[in-house]
Formats: sequence, structure tokens, C-alpha cells
Amino acid sequence: MKILNLQSGTPFQMGKGKNWRVVHPDMGSTQLTLNHGLHAPGQEFTQHYHDASEDAIVVLEGGGAIRQGDAYTPIAAGDLIFVPAREVHGTVNTTPNMARLISFQSPPDMALYRGERDTPAEAPIPEHGHRSNVQVINMARSGPVFGKSVEWRSVVSPHKGSVHLSLDYIHLNEDEGFTHEPIETESIYVLRDGCAEVTSDAGVRSLKQHDVLYLAPGDTFSLSHAGDEPTTIICCWAVVSS
Repeated sequence: MKILNLQSGTPFQMGKGKNWRVVHPDMGSTQLTLNHGLHAPGQEFTQHYHDASEDAIVVLEGGGAIRQGDAYTPIAAGDLIFVPAREVHGTVNTTPNMARLISFQSPPDMALYRGERDTPAEAPIPEHGHRSNVQVINMARSGPVFGKSVEWRSVVSPHKGSVHLSLDYIHLNEDEGFTHEPIETESIYVLRDGCAEVTSDAGVRSLKQHDVLYLAPGDTFSLSHAGDEPTTIICCWAVVSS
């Protein structure tokens, strides 16, 4: 398990905003990536598509729109945008405030990091008559996962149409916690709000807002709420191919 932070990523170019790759193949991941973007008013993450990768984009702060050609769908903090492979998409900050977003991809799309998707003058557009399969989902209102000891919601999963990744939203109050049992794929946890303590074979570590846990297959840990405010966590993992 590696403990990272959204601010510790490696910059890459995509549009005029600031973008970082936080979890990526150059640091050892093979199934799942995590990117972080900070976009000023009017800035756009260039329209593009992924040949084989699914995209799960989370709005952490601010808002704007998901753009598909001439169609703009509003997005706001707390929303997740699920983008299947080959769906044209980009994000635009249409608000007067800064927008902070993260995105998970599976499998990794190395063309994004090589700059091959950053072609604003030749940006792809959806075919005429195409019905978009992109979904905008409020994470806190997604269906609950029953049997968990904390508030746990399933946002994206193969049961809801994904192929390569699943994503859950977790809310912890005082004295609450959970254990990540070992699985056979990579997974990533992002501390969206609040504080927590994580216990693993390496000992006990404190986590703060925007800290990231990257787990290789077979890794495990326990996490508990800390501090005075509720803790919210986004968990994404790669799905085993059938």
C-alpha cells in the first residue's frame, strides 16, 4: 500500500488547466489510474475519447459542465460522471470559481499522458444522432450497500453498466470505521473530506483531506474516523475481466 496526496502527482498537459497524474503506470499501477485537475473559470479539459478505457470523473469542488460537442450537461461538487469507452467528453468550468476534479480510469490510457488526446483544434465530436451513454450521478444519493457497518453507497459497478471499474462512496461519523479485505485487483481510496487513521502492516498513519491510498492486489488495511467532522471517502477498484 502507498499513501499519496492529490498534490503529489506528476503534471501533464490537457487543455489550459492544471492536471496531475497521481496513480499511474510509471509508479507501478497496471489496472487503474487516478488524475487530479484544478481548472480556473472558463478553462476546459479538452474533448476527447478513450479507445478502451472507462472514466469515472468526480467533482470535488466547484462545478461546470460535461461537454460532448455542442451539448453541455451541468455538473457540481458531489457529482460523478461515468464515461464508457469511446464516448466523446470534456469538462468545462462554466462557474466564476475554481473547479477541482479527480478521475479514475481503467484500463490506463497512456495516450492521455503522452499528450495525444490534447488536440483542441481537432477535438472529436459525437456522431450525428448518437445517444450518449454518459451518466451524471450524485454520489451521496446513490443506492446503499446493505450489510456494511457504515454508510456505504454503490455509485458505479458492473450491475449498473460498467465493464472495467467500480466506485463506492463512504461516509464515516465518530467512532466508525471499516476494513479493506484483500482483493485480486488494484484499488484506490481518496479522502474527500475530514480526517482518518489507517492501520496496516506498516503501522498507524493519520490521513487528511485529499490523501490517497493506492493498493496493489492482496493489500489490506483498516481505517477509522478521526477529528470532529464527518469523513467522506471515494473508493475505486478495477474489475476482474471475465
